[in-house]
Amino acid sequence: MPTMNRIKNFLKTLNRKTDFLFPEQKIFKREFPLWQEGLIFAFLLGFGSLLGSFLPADGFIGFDWVNFWSIGRVAPFHPPWTELLVRPLTWPLLVGLTLSAFSLAVLKRAVHPVSAAMAVICLPLLWTVFLGQLEGMVILGLLGLPYLAPLALVKPQVSFFAFGARRQYIYAFFTLIAISLVLWGPWPLRTLAVESYYGEGRYPQNIGLGWWGLPAAVALLWLSRGDMDMLMLGGIFAIPHLIPYNLLPALPAVSRLSPKAAVVAFVLSWLPFSANYIGPMGWWLGWLFVIWVWLNLAARRYADRPLAAAFLRWWG
Repeated sequence: MPTMNRIKNFLKTLNRKTDFLFPEQKIFKREFPLWQEGLIFAFLLGFGSLLGSFLPADGFIGFDWVNFWSIGRVAPFHPPWTELLVRPLTWPLLVGLTLSAFSLAVLKRAVHPVSAAMAVICLPLLWTVFLGQLEGMVILGLLGLPYLAPLALVKPQVSFFAFGARRQYIYAFFTLIAISLVLWGPWPLRTLAVESYYGEGRYPQNIGLGWWGLPAAVALLWLSRGDMDMLMLGGIFAIPHLIPYNLLPALPAVSRLSPKAAVVAFVLSWLPFSANYIGPMGWWLGWLFVIWVWLNLAARRYADRPLAAAFLRWWG
């Protein structure tokens, strides 16, 4: 018992001394009771799956679904539980899951119908659906943290940073990693070595900065404490592998912007598409979207600062 009491006292002291890392930040405009949120999600899932049944997965649409997930082909750098999660999926269900999770995340955040609409038509969502990728599952996991942590980490490039928003999310992260290491061994080493699995070398659409972006990431993460969306947008400056559609978990943050700022975010989100006309440099224009959304969220958070106030007079 004395040992347990010492441990409890230590944890209480640790929590008090680290409270500054977890300031309470409101990211949702509206909250729903769990049962109501479940009903909304179920309705959106049914509607989205119906839409998905009319969208043909012919290899052009749904390339990754056809060539990977539908046949159980999971790359070794994915978390080992990914195969278990994709096994029950169908193409309409995957589309429905992506659209419903994203729509619910936007519904909870949206400050204006125009802001919500701009988030829905940004490139990362349409690109994710077009490919048949799993980022929608990640958004569902983020909505259900800490309990749905395995879903949130299926594609961890962006969502990893969201776990820093709350102390209990961090506990869930380390608990999941500890259990998975026992079950599957040192799998994170394969995830960290993602670039080594591409025989053709670095993808031209990979705009990850890696170590070069670490100084910016550290500064932005400090300023983003407690805000899941800001943490994701700030942390990705330091990751080595980032394709613009990977931004989907952070995309609902567009609905937190004013209508004017959300329209700009929508336009910026499509700039990577310019690579089809101006060459590979076009992919890197995707960073303008990241910077713009983070700056708008930061201005709202620090609205009492002169620069933020001046920015909001134009875009708030």
